[in-house]
Amino acid sequence: MFSESEHEEVLNARLVELREWLRPLGLGVDRGERAADEWVDLVVHLSRPSGAARTYAVLVKRAVPAELATALHPHASLPTLVVARSITGQAADLLRARGIDYVDEAGNAHIKWDDVLIDVRGRRKTSARTGGSPPPGSKAFGRAGLKVGFVLLTWPTAAGKPLRGLARASGVSLGTAQAVVDDLAKAGYLYEVAGERRLARAGELLNRWSEAYSTRLSPALILGDFEAADLSWWRDAEEELTRADVQVGGEAGASVLDPHLVPATLTLYAAEPPRSLIGRHRLARAERGGNVHVRRRFWTADRQSWIVPSTLIYADLLASGDPRQREHADRMRSSDDRLAGLDRL
Repeated sequence: MFSESEHEEVLNARLVELREWLRPLGLGVDRGERAADEWVDLVVHLSRPSGAARTYAVLVKRAVPAELATALHPHASLPTLVVARSITGQAADLLRARGIDYVDEAGNAHIKWDDVLIDVRGRRKTSARTGGSPPPGSKAFGRAGLKVGFVLLTWPTAAGKPLRGLARASGVSLGTAQAVVDDLAKAGYLYEVAGERRLARAGELLNRWSEAYSTRLSPALILGDFEAADLSWWRDAEEELTRADVQVGGEAGASVLDPHLVPATLTLYAAEPPRSLIGRHRLARAERGGNVHVRRRFWTADRQSWIVPSTLIYADLLASGDPRQREHADRMRSSDDRLAGLDRL
């Protein structure tokens, strides 16, 4: 974690960069301060020469693809400004639709309040990196750390178990599990009572975990994309899927929890590509897209259902880049007992 002086150095560097990006748009940064919420990078007060002003919660990312644009969680009480090296055109459309303002290094921006409207599109940067920006120095939101975070969020009592069991369930080394637990404890997401670790601020952790999952872990899990002429076969295939050691996630999994949802895609989690299912149901390999997504199951906890835990279904919906699925995720956040329980921790 950063020392006090290091925090100030990072804050000042971000303010200088933000001022440089906003000046050509006719906006000034009157002041900036560290946010009370750790997941917000800073709070800034923007103004126009006319005197119009607004205070924003700022989220700083390396780059924003569509998957992150749907996964981002805006601030609960302040308008949100996303600042990134690059923001794809599709991501910009999604942010505008969600009422989230943004600016990137190339000068693309959408900033709107009262009689202020800045809308710049189509500018390109020569090079860009993809992926969200986890907290500097944090292992908890790297690829391996996200596996540990999934187990903690899905089975909160795992926080109090021996580290070796947590590492085994997460599919990571003991050293990695220790480093992640240390990081989460320093950030205030784990604390000890009578020598036993417990999860704290779990709803906030779920926000940060699901955002990082969308660009860091989810893309690494892809085993193959396929196209199915008939996508309805899986609904009556619980026994078949169980025999093949395959679980259902994504919006198909969400539709099991909410029968009113009609999924347009099917996400399957397995240890390896389920060749028997692929052949039997004539799933054709799709070079791009497809309506069936096969992903690697990365945790090793005992199976409890033919669908994956709701924590992962929620993250899949957020990472879809689909506004419709984002809406389902928001409803699921309050209706699902496991997710609602995290918000109460």
